[in-house]
This record gives sequence, structure tokens and C-alpha cells, in this order.
Amino acid sequence: MKQTLLSFLVGGMILTSVAFAQEKKISGRVTSADGKAIPGVTVVVQGTNQATQTDTDGNYSLNVPAGKVVVFRSVGFDDKTIIVNNNSTVFNVSLVNHDNALEEVVVTANAIKREKRSLGYSAPTIKSDELTEGRNSSAINSLAGKVAGVNITSTSNSPGSSSQVVLRGGSSIAGNNQALIVVDGTPIDNTSKVGGSSDLSSVDFGNRGNDINPDDIESVTVLKGPAAAALYGSRASNGALIITTKSGKKGAKSAITFSSTNTLSSILKLPEFQNEYGQGYAAFDEKTGAFVDYVNDPRENGSWGAPFTGNVQEWGQAIDGVRQKKAYSAVKDNVRDFFDLGIASDNNLSFSGGSEKSTFYLGLNALNSNGVYPGKKDNYNKYGVRFNGTTEFSDKFSAGVSVNYSRINSNNVGGGQGGGSVYNNLLQTPRDIDVKGLKDLSNPYNAYGYTDANGILHDDVYGYYGAYTMNPYWVLANYNNYNDVNRIMGNFNVNYKPTEWLTFQERVGLDNYTDRRRAQSPKCSYLPAHKSTGNYVTGNVQIDPVIYRNDKFNVNEIVNDFMSTTNHNFNEEWDGSCRF
Repeated sequence: MKQTLLSFLVGGMILTSVAFAQEKKISGRVTSADGKAIPGVTVVVQGTNQATQTDTDGNYSLNVPAGKVVVFRSVGFDDKTIIVNNNSTVFNVSLVNHDNALEEVVVTANAIKREKRSLGYSAPTIKSDELTEGRNSSAINSLAGKVAGVNITSTSNSPGSSSQVVLRGGSSIAGNNQALIVVDGTPIDNTSKVGGSSDLSSVDFGNRGNDINPDDIESVTVLKGPAAAALYGSRASNGALIITTKSGKKGAKSAITFSSTNTLSSILKLPEFQNEYGQGYAAFDEKTGAFVDYVNDPRENGSWGAPFTGNVQEWGQAIDGVRQKKAYSAVKDNVRDFFDLGIASDNNLSFSGGSEKSTFYLGLNALNSNGVYPGKKDNYNKYGVRFNGTTEFSDKFSAGVSVNYSRINSNNVGGGQGGGSVYNNLLQTPRDIDVKGLKDLSNPYNAYGYTDANGILHDDVYGYYGAYTMNPYWVLANYNNYNDVNRIMGNFNVNYKPTEWLTFQERVGLDNYTDRRRAQSPKCSYLPAHKSTGNYVTGNVQIDPVIYRNDKFNVNEIVNDFMSTTNHNFNEEWDGSCRF
């Protein structure tokens, strides 16, 4: 009996020692070739689910069976393997930098990262540093000149203006030729609806693709032609821009980044103007067509009159029996002098970081712009908040969220040839009239409605010289095109990884915005102030019916994706993957 019990105890001790020998705790530090700690390195026992990551100082610890192979992996570095033996428990590892690793990874459909060499089509990628080096407030305009075959067209390149991105030329004459925009795997709306009360008027309210803050973008991958259509269907028949936004890094220390960009703008180019002939028109014989004489008509908006002489002469209407005087000579910069110096301020503040199992990125943006038109009538204000975060609940469950909210309010100056077009009225100013002299709207000679020398209000007459155009300063002050946009877009995803080679993902994406527009113009009916000059008649009335127009555009799109992904490494040279 004693011998049997002794044998049992000895056998138990042997089994216990064998059990303890089968698994041991190893630890160490992972550094780069220059000795710097590498956080977020994945340390995995080859062929098992046993894994961990290095902390912010590059340290790790892991229980590993003796004789097993441990693999160290990190983006931008070559993999490193070690064999755990019984002689040591500390393994310090140095990873070799892989210069091409980051450049070879591209983001394709549904925010899936793939090695560039595995793609069967061209997919050029623009990184954040390259995208923002010009400090353009438009993410679309920032792509100009970065990728061959990508044509960017902008109405003015100012904040809030429309931009069009066309890949490899247009495929439709009347249809939409713009590329599809996909943000973090979710397609978003990029509609551009030009406003205006008639076919002659035009108001640029911008396009929704410019709601994205360039400073929140990590990379942009350009998919052209069939490659994009194969991934996203007919919506991407004109190509696609795959945008990946910034995120925190696992094990990285918290970081705060602030940037401020202030931009000054001015008129670059204007039409070429002649400076030999002034206000009026040339008269011709109705029968022979021969030139008769020049007519100096003070009502005229054209410069078809007599050649300049430099002599001082009267011009415009008579107010209280008195007309203004000026030299009959060219004011060469009369159109350019109308515009002011525009200024835009773009401020960005971001917070990012992560722990061993979670990451976060919070970005705040404020863009405030006052354009080149005088005063503060062409202002644009955009405010945005972005949050991206991921977390691992366990070795099998993880989740991520990406959400962006933006708000825009602006007042846009009308264009085209309608009555509310400031630029159209400005261009029709005769070459001998100083535009800056028209700025004071309290001056009866510039005004619509005035008070005479006896204190009597004349609210039904105008003293402005033009019978066929209106004072551009008065149009700028009395015509408004307000725009308010509220937009939220993003996605939420849940991942389940039952085995090392199989992953399931459920993702729901949202793009919702409201675009409200209000057009306001005054109700006016003005007769010429005085008819003693012999040119102004009752028919030279300035009239415009009041306009108060509200337009509201609501867009709401929800997308849902469920994907299963399998990956298997056959050996060091062969691997395979499959997605459904």
C-alpha cells in the first residue's frame, strides 16, 4: 500500500513538472533599427490564437509553450520570428524597416486594405501630407495635379464654390460625369444644385463633396473606369474616389495637433477692356449705313461713344437742377477697383491616441471666409466635428465607429445675367465712369429713392445715371441668397472573428443632410429723378418684383454591408483570401 501511494505521488510530481514545462511566460522589448520603441506590434504564437501587442514603450509579455514559434508583425516593418526555448524568458527583438510597406497598401471597396501588387488594376493613392500641402480648403480641389487623368474644375476656387472631378474625360454630354465619392467604405452624395430665380440668374451654392475637411483625410485612392464600376456598380461608372479618414493608433501616446491657415485672395483676371471710347453710342444713316456722329447719351451702359478727349463735361441725371461733372477720359481700373481683398481662415484641432485595444481620433474644424466682393455679403462659414474610434472587446469581438457632423451657413452673390447679378451690372459700367464713386448709396446721384435739399423724401425715383443697369453696390446690398446646410455622415461596424482565418463584419452607413436656401430681392419701381437733361423718359423705369423664395433639399441614404472574409497562408510565398 505504501509503495503504491509513493508511486502515485512520484508520478503526479512528474506530470506536474511536465505540465509546467509545456508553457512559459516570455517578455521583452521591441525596437526599430535605430533603437526606438515600437508600440502596437502584434506578437502572436504561430498557428494559435494566443497573441498580444506591445505597449507605448514597446514592451510585451505572453505565455508561450516551449518550442513554439513567435511572430512579431507591424505595418512598415518586416516580420520577425523567434523560437522559444527553455533557456531564456526574455526576448528583445529589433524589427527591420520595410520602406515600401506603407506605399504598397491601398484601400479598395468597402474600406478593405489590400496589397497594391495583388490588384489587377491601377489604383493611385494620395497621402494626407501630399493632399494638404497646398492648404486648400476643398478636398476635391486639393487633388488637382496629383494624379494623371484626374480633371478638377472649380467655379472660383474660393471656399464653398463648386468643384467637379472627372476621371479620364466625360462619358456623357448632358448627364453627370462626376466620380463617386466613398468615405470609409460608405458612398456619399456629391450633388451640386445651382440656384437662381430664372434661367438668366445663377447662384453657386457649392457641391456636397466639399463638405469633407481635408485635414481629416488619411488617404485618397483613385479608382478609374471598370475597376470602380465592378466594385460599386453603375453609380461608379465614372470612377470613384475612395477616401479614408484619420484614426488613432493602438498603443500610441495621445497627441494634440493644431493648424491654422489664413489665405488672402484677390481678382486674378478680368476681361480685356478698351480705353479709347466712352459712354454713348455711334449713330448711322438708316439708308446708307454710313457713320453720322457719336451720341453722348447719359443713360447708356455701353462704351460706344466718342473718343476720349480729357475735357471736363457733365454726366448723369440732374438732381435739384444740378448735374455732376467729370473728365471725359478712361478710368482703366474702374472694374478691378470695385473688389476688395478677400480673406479666409481655416483652423483645425485634433486629438488622437490609443491603448492596447482601443483607438480614437477627434477632429474639430472651423472655416470662415469673406470673399472679394465689398462688405460682408459673400461670407461662408463651415464648422465640422469628426470622431473615429475602434475597440476590441475580446480576441473575437471588436467594433468601430466613424461619424462626421458639419454645418454651413453662407450668403452667396448672384451671377449670370439676371437683375440680381452684381458682376453683370458692374461689367456694363462705361469706361469713363469711376465705379468707386458709386459706392456711397446715401448720395442722391447713386441712390434709388432720396431726400432732396428741402427734406422731402422721394422714394419712387432714382438718381443713378444708368437706365438699363443698376448700381452694382445697390444690387450687392439688397439682393441676398442665404444657404444653411446641416449634414451628418458615418458608419458603425461590428466584427466577429471565430478563428484566426475567418472574420465576419456587419456595417451600417448613413448620409443625411438638409440644404435650405432663401433668395431675397426688394420690390422696387423707380422713375428717373429729373427729365431736364432731355434723355431720361418715363419709360426708363427701374422695376423688379419682390422675390422671397425658399428651397429645401433633403437627402437621406442608409447602406448596409455584411461581409465574411477568409485568409490562409499556405507558406511563406503563397497565401489566399476570399470575401463574400
